[in-house]
Amino acid sequence: MFVNSNDKALPVFNCIFLPHHLGVYSQSAFNENPVLSQSSYNREWMKSIPEETPLSAIAIPGTHESLTLYKGLFASYLQSQVWNLKDQLNVGVRYFDLHSRNWIPKKTIYVGYSHWLIGKEIPLGEVLRDILDFLENHRNETVILKVTFHKLVFHNNKDAEDLMKTIIDKFRSKIWTNTLAPKMKDARGKIVFLKTDVFRAGTESHDSHFFEHNRLTNVEKKIKNIKSNLCERHIMVTGTSASTTEKPIKLAQKVNEQLYNFLKQHNTSSENHGCLGVISMDFPSAEIIKIITELKPYMWSYNY
Repeated sequence: MFVNSNDKALPVFNCIFLPHHLGVYSQSAFNENPVLSQSSYNREWMKSIPEETPLSAIAIPGTHESLTLYKGLFASYLQSQVWNLKDQLNVGVRYFDLHSRNWIPKKTIYVGYSHWLIGKEIPLGEVLRDILDFLENHRNETVILKVTFHKLVFHNNKDAEDLMKTIIDKFRSKIWTNTLAPKMKDARGKIVFLKTDVFRAGTESHDSHFFEHNRLTNVEKKIKNIKSNLCERHIMVTGTSASTTEKPIKLAQKVNEQLYNFLKQHNTSSENHGCLGVISMDFPSAEIIKIITELKPYMWSYNY
């Protein structure tokens, strides 16, 4: 038996705004092709964001279970992504959701590279190295990282906390660990860790609560109510993951289509663009990622 140590801190919604009238879904929002064209690269989209803008005021494309590229038995129930880490970075993804299983004691923290529950694992340090190599070549960008630690119920977190500290210390100069979200001038070229049970020194994050009973509900009103408290200090995360009873790839077809339509409307009619925060998706397309990157940050949207 296992538990997710961060479920209470950052819950992820199971379904989102399912359509009732569409039988065929366009490829504008959903992608299952593992080949990423260089024409879809979006490596420097953060370059134009003013230095004083808080990271929490920016709409950021992300992926749910970012390294879940599982191709084995029951893949249709386990796989969440088709692009590897480097392709996701190249297409503009700036939030990564990583998962580590700890069934037995280890000398370092590993994260799942096919699915966190089964399959291949790689050291977290290698993932950080790949991200930092990208940031070295694209110094105007920043990456938000969440590591969820799964353990047997009778294990405690102390060993994992110690291992996490060792890894973080190795990359200390390139990692943001303060509680409040950094401004872009402080975040560029760095990895921003979100606070979890295993990494308690990270930046605070909150669920957006934009979805109620599988529907987007009063999003603009909710943003207005929370933007002064959350959008300038803590990072909001909106999850679009599949339920345990529906295949992620099938649900993503419906979810991403509805999210795409909402984002297009939000982009043209809302004054609160950036307060959408992180949008964490399964099987996102390059187009939906691009739409998110084009939303203006909250603090300077009125000047345009």
